[in-house]
Amino acid sequence: MKTDIGIDIIGAIFSIIAILPIVMLIVNKKKREKKVLQSLSKIAAQNNCQIDQSETLGNFAIGIDKSKNFAFFYKQDQEITQSVNLSEIQNCKVIKTIRTFKNKNGNQKEIEKLELSFIPIGKNNPEITFEFFNINENSQLYGELQSIEKWSRLINERVNHKK
Repeated sequence: MKTDIGIDIIGAIFSIIAILPIVMLIVNKKKREKKVLQSLSKIAAQNNCQIDQSETLGNFAIGIDKSKNFAFFYKQDQEITQSVNLSEIQNCKVIKTIRTFKNKNGNQKEIEKLELSFIPIGKNNPEITFEFFNINENSQLYGELQSIEKWSRLINERVNHKK
């Protein structure tokens, strides 16, 4: 009977040791996401806007203010803050930069960069790009492709709806 209690205690200790790092990773991820989202909200507040819809993915966040028709972007690593007045945009498109390299199986392609590009109505205004992914910063994609396609559709719906 005493050995059963000892085994139970040892099993509980090992379980805690195994689960603790996973819990810490989840807590740290939530803290990082909250901080990135707070920074995005600050950018919106500086433009007298608020975030109605947003998404955080890794080290960046994107969001829009539906009533004032603005899009906002924040990238934590380089402290990039961007905003776009969607009323001045005619189109939004995904720019996928791909590089091709040779390996033993032949040519292989990999995404080097993913950007969301805003094409302005006025020809004299420059394009604005939100960089979702850069292979020089992250070695692989973690949902950025799906996210950028989703936001391109969402923003184009808003831009085309206003026309």
